[in-house]
Amino acid sequence: MAGIGFELRKLSRQESLSSVLAAGGHAAVIAAGPWLFTIASLATISITVERFVGLDALADFRAIIIYAFAISLVITAPVTMVATRLVADALWSKKPERVRPLLLAAIGLSSALVAIGVIALSVYFQLSLSTAIALGSATMTVALIWVALGFCGAVRDYAAVTNAFLLGLFIALLASVTAAAAGLGSAGMVHGFTAGLMVTFLGLTLRIMATFPQPVHDLRDGFNALLYGFTSYRTLALGAAAGTPAVWIDKWVFWFSPVGESVNAGLVHAPLYDSAMFISSLVIIPSLASFVSKLETDFFERYQRYYGSIKSHGTIGQIEDARQRLSAHTLDTLVLITIAQVGMCAVLIMTAPMLVEALNLQFRQIAILRFGALAAVFHFIFIAATSFLLFFDRRRVYLALQVVFLTLNLTLSVLTVSLGQDYYGVGYFAACLISSILAYVMAVATFANLNFLTFIGNNPSIVAGSSHANERPWYDWR
Repeated sequence: MAGIGFELRKLSRQESLSSVLAAGGHAAVIAAGPWLFTIASLATISITVERFVGLDALADFRAIIIYAFAISLVITAPVTMVATRLVADALWSKKPERVRPLLLAAIGLSSALVAIGVIALSVYFQLSLSTAIALGSATMTVALIWVALGFCGAVRDYAAVTNAFLLGLFIALLASVTAAAAGLGSAGMVHGFTAGLMVTFLGLTLRIMATFPQPVHDLRDGFNALLYGFTSYRTLALGAAAGTPAVWIDKWVFWFSPVGESVNAGLVHAPLYDSAMFISSLVIIPSLASFVSKLETDFFERYQRYYGSIKSHGTIGQIEDARQRLSAHTLDTLVLITIAQVGMCAVLIMTAPMLVEALNLQFRQIAILRFGALAAVFHFIFIAATSFLLFFDRRRVYLALQVVFLTLNLTLSVLTVSLGQDYYGVGYFAACLISSILAYVMAVATFANLNFLTFIGNNPSIVAGSSHANERPWYDWR
């Protein structure tokens, strides 16, 4: 699924500054498109429409959008993770006709799950009908974007992905501001924002459909494939089900703590904590872009060379040499990217007082900003290290690490809330620190023991009765 990264690497290797910057921009959109979309649009809309709708309606609008992104990500992550793995299987076995049924099935299943989640949330918060409809439409559309973005890894047209987000962003800004000026309130603004999101979804989906034009003969094919995926790749689904709430759990703890506040729409949030954490988390985006455009692609090339040496019946010396090259280059590149992120983190820490003043935040948020920036460094290490584990099919280890991260972030966030505002953000930072160390240690151990894992540990013919023993590359639909 690193195909789009190879195209970005080709772009970055052109001998011009513009190509390097373009590659970085495209990689940032691919790695964190929805997040960049949200930050840019919410900031612009907030500055533009405050005089039209007032602070209360603006707070309602922001809360609905934040809930839409959080709910949609948590609900769709298991579906997207399994579907992406099945797409990789289909491409590996040279069966591209299986991609489109999977996309339609993932969209259908995600839509159904999101509808249930939104209804439950609306009942819990006793939302008005207009707010519930606005929340439902936004959440549903964002969920579809998460699904489509997962499939875009197999589409090498990075420009189409970026253009879809840029066009959607423009429409979202225009429609939201127009709704505010027309006096349609927060619900109208959300619908305008959703219109932009829908443009992005359609752009991504049409590009996927164009890449995989094979007709769909039976819609049941995709659902049968997903059913097989949730059975055979259940640890992946469980890992995603634990990993995505782990990213949000510290925010939820603050929302439902004494720090939390209710907006007029009925939803709760914690602006003191949320705004600082959302800004500080932007530090991770350049590192994720580097992961997509360089680290993952270089890793995959050496990954193929390693397994190629085995398939070509190389000597033990040749196989060991390929393993060492794979391990050394991957870990060295990870360290270099992390060092660059540490530098950006240091800049944010030093300029936090000026940043708080420029963004009209509270000075007591400076410490939260700094802890959030530090946490982003280790969160990136955690993401990268756990991703490498999936390449080597260490799904149970991946699941265990996601559960550890979720547990730590929940427990430590509850503790820091009880300790007072001087400790806000420490829980998330500590959870990222501990989890990243564990993930890195497991990644290093995996590289060191790769020969054993390849020939014995992950070999279904040797590990009798393991979860891998009966796995096949695809579900026999007939």
